[in-house]
Amino acid sequence: MRAVPARNEYREKADDCLLQAELICDSRDRAALLALAQFYMKLADRTGERHERGTAHRSRGAEHGQNDS
Repeated sequence: MRAVPARNEYREKADDCLLQAELICDSRDRAALLALAQFYMKLADRTGERHERGTAHRSRGAEHGQNDS
């Protein structure tokens, strides 16, 4: 399954953003990197949750009992 590697990749991207944010002097750039890190962590969490529920490869409608027809 792809969800777990994707979750780990998103976490790595978040960590990279955090590391870069520590090196940036400009407060706006730092804020943008921190926001991006937060986005990647939320994406990692959502990917992990969907994987745990077994819905990682289903459409959104399928999650709620709707079919795509």
